[in-house]
Amino acid sequence: MPVVRKSLSSALIWASIFTWIIIVGRLVVQRHNSYATFDFDLGIHDQSLWLLAHGKWFNTVCGLPVFGHHAMFMYYFLVPFVWLGGGPNLWNIFQVIALASAAFPVFLIARHRLKSEISALVFGVSWLLLPTTGYLAWETFHPETMAIPFLLMGYHYATSRPEGFGKHITRHNVITIAWIAAAMLWKEDIALAVIGLGILLMFHKRIRFGLVLLGGASLYFLIVAVWAVPHLAGEFSAYGSLYGNLGTTPLEVAKTSLRHPSLFVDRLSTNDAVSYAGRITSPLAFLSFLAPLTLLIGLPQYFINILTTADFTWSMMYHYQAIPNVAAIAAAIEGAAFLKRRSQSLARLGVLGVVVCAFIAANSWGLLPFGAKYNTGYWPHGAHDTTGWETALKRVGPSDVVSAHYAFVPHASHREVVYTFPNPWIKTNFLNDDSKFVSPSKVKWLVIKDGTLGKEPQDLLNKLLAQGEYGDGQTIAGITTYKRLLP
Repeated sequence: MPVVRKSLSSALIWASIFTWIIIVGRLVVQRHNSYATFDFDLGIHDQSLWLLAHGKWFNTVCGLPVFGHHAMFMYYFLVPFVWLGGGPNLWNIFQVIALASAAFPVFLIARHRLKSEISALVFGVSWLLLPTTGYLAWETFHPETMAIPFLLMGYHYATSRPEGFGKHITRHNVITIAWIAAAMLWKEDIALAVIGLGILLMFHKRIRFGLVLLGGASLYFLIVAVWAVPHLAGEFSAYGSLYGNLGTTPLEVAKTSLRHPSLFVDRLSTNDAVSYAGRITSPLAFLSFLAPLTLLIGLPQYFINILTTADFTWSMMYHYQAIPNVAAIAAAIEGAAFLKRRSQSLARLGVLGVVVCAFIAANSWGLLPFGAKYNTGYWPHGAHDTTGWETALKRVGPSDVVSAHYAFVPHASHREVVYTFPNPWIKTNFLNDDSKFVSPSKVKWLVIKDGTLGKEPQDLLNKLLAQGEYGDGQTIAGITTYKRLLP
């Protein structure tokens, strides 16, 4: 009977995973095909992959070298797919698969800690129900989101060490490090989560292995995140001015916070850090707070998010929540285990609370078909007239330099130079200095969505047309392409 239950629960979690992939994958592909995805960040990542596949390095969408933006070394595993014709829809589907498959390590962690197939299934399904899981898919491809299943598998192996000594222990540790290393290679920030995991293991008397993870992740973060990425980016940073008077990088923020703790506390208060923590843990019935040591995995990213001056970093819709949500669900499982050590009934009540709260959250602010946000514009349901966009894409040559509307950029990012208009004439959302722009005279095409330009970009467009630099305008379904006329 236990074997039958184990097989049935495994079959049910995989059925849930495949169902989620089919439902959400279709929606994400439909969103991109409707020209409802953006330059920041899908256009950045797609161009980065294309550049790496062609031995090039400078990303013109964001204005930074590929690895000066972030250390996304796992991109090299995706480069062969570029050679085979892969593009944004493929990366988005890979991310949907990653998000859904993360339910399996959640299932494994819960089964190991709670010794219950039903509880394991509940936690696995709850991961799929979490609103942020759906929003991460909706936001489209991001490296830290891709790292989620790798980090969760690393956590599972790190916290489920078999008893005894010998070759099987060594093999188990090697597998743990492999999963964790793969997670860190998706993005440098993941090393901070691994540092938290190392500290957690040390508190659980896994001193030696905890030190290995702590030391290895710390060294990786110092070399890659603190030195290499800023060195490649020059004096520029993807973090820019997000932290206001606290600094321009996480390292500067840490230094300022230690030297001037009042600034640190004021920022936490202004951004309502308590409410942010509540939004992360409430869909899991707040069980995460019963395992504060496990929350160390997400604590560095929590502070990186909440200390900015930009509210999107602590919004539950975006990729910034990838690691805090991993920590939250791992801690919720440990919280249920804490209850089980005291009372089986309390543990069952806690697990029931998780699935109920996850369902309520999915229903009240989630993007799944039964969620309140499903029909509110996030997903482009029904037929959409994309003829204007498609005509523009056919008109622009495969290697032409183009400056375009932000929704067009992810569809035209398989080239060495593509800008979001009004770049390169007016610097906007370009993280480097003007010297990194190609000469505006090399921009062959402008692709403009009518009625979307602000005053300054519109004045620029009018000037370019009046001077005769661009003409041969073609407008279809509100999308106008202009071809350069003067050399």
